[in-house]
Amino acid sequence: MRSFLLFVLLAAAIPAWGAQSIPVKITSDAMEYSQKADQVVFTGNVHVVRDNMEMWSETLTVLLERQKNTGNATAPITDQQGSIKKIIAQGNVRLKSENDRSGTCGKATYDAKADLLTLEDNPVLMEGRNKIQGEIIKLYVNENRSEVIGGKKRVEAIFITPAGKGGLGQ
Repeated sequence: MRSFLLFVLLAAAIPAWGAQSIPVKITSDAMEYSQKADQVVFTGNVHVVRDNMEMWSETLTVLLERQKNTGNATAPITDQQGSIKKIIAQGNVRLKSENDRSGTCGKATYDAKADLLTLEDNPVLMEGRNKIQGEIIKLYVNENRSEVIGGKKRVEAIFITPAGKGGLGQ
């Protein structure tokens, strides 16, 4: 059960990137902003640090919501980027958080509207020696639940319990 807390904590760290009160530091080899595409793309050795969580990937794409600015009656109507719509980390994605919590996958997508973090391409989440993996791991942040989908690859969970602490057969 402790491992499911890991999933929720890792999932909770991603949406909090948008919080203004806690700084998020992103470093990469390059960054490209496109107002027309409403996105910011960080490429090459991407490293994200936020509070007690870190993430590494080859690319990180932040898709922004476009908001209409109606202004006043004499000002022209212009489009402005608003909140984060989606965050996509791709290529050797690694997550690390406090208390020996970590994860790896090929692609991690956070959908802000659904408050859903989806890990794909050989996702593995660990807390100490506890481990869970499958074809896709979905973390529903608001609902405090997770789903591991097997598909072509079966779900595998390893939970380490202390000796003599109950369990089946005791």
